[in-house]
Amino acid sequence: MFLTYYNNLAMQYDATTTRIFDIPPYTFFSVTGVVFASSLFILLLLKYDYNISRYTKIYFLSGIGLLIGAKAFGLLSGLYSALANNKSINIDVFGNTGIVFYGGLLGFLTTFFLICKIWNKNIDFGIIDIVITCIPLFHFFGRLGCFFAGCCFGVENKSALSILYTTHIDDGINTVARLPVQLIEASMNIIIFITLIFLLLASRFKGRLIYIYLYLYSGIRIILEFYRGDLHRGVLYGISFSQVLSIAILLCCTLFLLKRKASER
Repeated sequence: MFLTYYNNLAMQYDATTTRIFDIPPYTFFSVTGVVFASSLFILLLLKYDYNISRYTKIYFLSGIGLLIGAKAFGLLSGLYSALANNKSINIDVFGNTGIVFYGGLLGFLTTFFLICKIWNKNIDFGIIDIVITCIPLFHFFGRLGCFFAGCCFGVENKSALSILYTTHIDDGINTVARLPVQLIEASMNIIIFITLIFLLLASRFKGRLIYIYLYLYSGIRIILEFYRGDLHRGVLYGISFSQVLSIAILLCCTLFLLKRKASER
């Protein structure tokens, strides 16, 4: 699984043969991310004196929404890909669509909000700050899983940053120098996490960390999509499915902030 040098200039990696303790890399890193993010969530509940039993239940129940949302948006990505590639829309379009991070994120947050509303009769944005802080930590490990599993690969690129990357593409094995977008996004998630944990511990922007996170990640995602190189989900009029979602999230955040500001006057 380890990266090695080639031509004494760049790195090479074969994603087609990697297993970690005989576990598929995506599964290994995803589970690792859940463990780290959940542990941090519980520690922050302790620090801020929240009901651990109640909010841990809500946290893990929201995982159901995550799975449903991730798959539902995966199906939508299949539809988007069909439109982008002028394919007929039929059952085959949705056959191998996989999952989408944004769908999992929105599914998780929506479920968390709904359960909080039902159980607590209101939404404590302090607990939302804690939840949001944990998300980019999980996502960091998820993107490492993408890299080592061979998905979400970057565009072909021969530079000091490139990696000679071997992965499965269209039922074949492809080896080419690529920009490691997955590792770049993982790094960005760590930076976002550090920013959020600092703001949380410093009691800055209370109740608004969700907006900071969504603004930061969506903006970064819009840029990185141009270098992703994976056209499986389609690019329609030069815009990928994830860029459409990113733009929609940025617009929604702006509208919610304006509405919230108006209500606080």
